Order: sequence, then structure tokens, then C-alpha cells
Amino acid sequence: MESSRSTRVEGLRGLLLEFEAAALAGLKNYFRYAAWLVSDIVTTPAWLILLIVPILLFLPKERWSDQVVLNTLFWGMILWDVVGAGLWSFGMTIRREQQTGTLEFLLITNANRAVLFSRSLYSRLISLPLSILYTYAIFTAIFGVNVLLLEPLHAVAALFVGLVASMGFGLLYGAAVFRFKNVGPLTSILQFVFLGLCGVFFPVTALPEPLRIPAYLLPFTYTGDLLRHHAAGTETLLPVGLEWIVFLAETAAYLVAGFASLALVEKNLKRKGLLGAY
Repeated sequence: MESSRSTRVEGLRGLLLEFEAAALAGLKNYFRYAAWLVSDIVTTPAWLILLIVPILLFLPKERWSDQVVLNTLFWGMILWDVVGAGLWSFGMTIRREQQTGTLEFLLITNANRAVLFSRSLYSRLISLPLSILYTYAIFTAIFGVNVLLLEPLHAVAALFVGLVASMGFGLLYGAAVFRFKNVGPLTSILQFVFLGLCGVFFPVTALPEPLRIPAYLLPFTYTGDLLRHHAAGTETLLPVGLEWIVFLAETAAYLVAGFASLALVEKNLKRKGLLGAY
């Protein structure tokens, strides 16, 4: 009898094929449900008005049209999308596969788990520019903001690396979801903690000193700081070149940690016979 042979394609070509398959799956899922796109268009204006108006009401009336304030809020809303992607898109992918009953089918393949579970990155590359357009249109029409974008290419680079960092963080969080299955309201709580801790709507230097240490360990802090600098010319926490080095190094560290933690959790669950238990 002819012995069976592995269908796995080894090496760089195999990895590229896995990325291609993950991208196709991510984009097909995104465009499969038209209601998601429509709901984004309908709910985004409502969310923005619901959040921004109360924030402005806490400020003196003469600052309601302050362009510095409005630009800070505008870029803060964009950054919120990046932070949310790490928790809801990348981190909760495994949970959604569990709920739809497709996780076991994915786990019997010999594909790289981190590549499989990072497929949300590709749909985010479409949804984030759409979100920026919605937000820009609403801020311009309702609040009269003149959005600053001093260094567009650098700002786009900060957002792109921010999304990759968000994926690395999401894989790490996804490993925790994989291990503990149902994390309940923890995702929502963490989202608001990170929004405050990473200085999404204000500089991290405004935080009390003890809170700045964990903020510096999170990649979202540098995403926001560099984005505001390249878009609106604000001061950075570190010299710009050094901050980019720290940002890229931290992003790489989160990716490595995410890949490794997923592999470790899967190995332990298999050893204990708990892979399909949730």
C-alpha cells in the first residue's frame, strides 16, 4: 500500500499560501454580510454624536470650535478603532470560531494557527479607511473641524504599524480566550481601560506617573503618539526616530509573543484533552 504523504507545502511558499488563504477567507467573510457594512454607516454617526457632544459639554463653550480639541477628538476616534481591532477582531476570532462550530475544522489543518486567526487584518485594511472617511465627513459636517494632516505618509505608516501591533496584541489576547473560552465582559472592560491608559484622547504625560509605566508597555500608546505627531505636529514622548524604533520593536515582540502563546495553549489543551471543550 502506498504510504500517505503530507499535503503541507513547506518553506516560504507554504507560508505565503497560508497568508493568501487567510486573506481570501477574511475578505469573503467581510463582504458576505452586507448588513455589517450598512450598520457601520448607520451607527458610526450615532456613536460619534453620542460620545463627542457630552465631551464638548464639559468644556467651556468657546472651546467647542477649538481646532486643537476637535483634531484631538477626531484622531482619538480613529485610534479607538485600532485599539478595538486588537480586542474584538483579532482577540475574539477564536471565540467566534467556537460559537460557529468551525474551530475544530480549522484545528485539524496543518496551517499556522496565528496566520489563520489573523485574517481579520485584511478586512480591517478596508474597514479602517472607510471608518476614517465616515468620521471625517461627520466631524466636518457637524463640528466644523479642519482636520490637520501635516505628514500624510508618516501618519499612514503609524496607522498601518498600529494595526499590525494590534494584531500581535490580539493574538496574545486570543490565546487567553482560547485557554479560558468565555471571557464575558472582560473585552469591553479592557477596551475602555486601554483607551484611557494609552492616551487615545489625551497625551500619556497627563496620566499619574505610576500609570505611565504600563502605558509605555502597550503598543497603542506609540500608535497614538506618533499618529498625532505626524498628523497635527504634537510633541512626542521620545525623540521621533527613537520612538519609531521602540514602536517597531514592541510590535515585533507582541507578534512573537502572540504566535508563541497560541502554540503553547493549543499544545496544553491537546495534552489535557480540552481542545474542543467550551
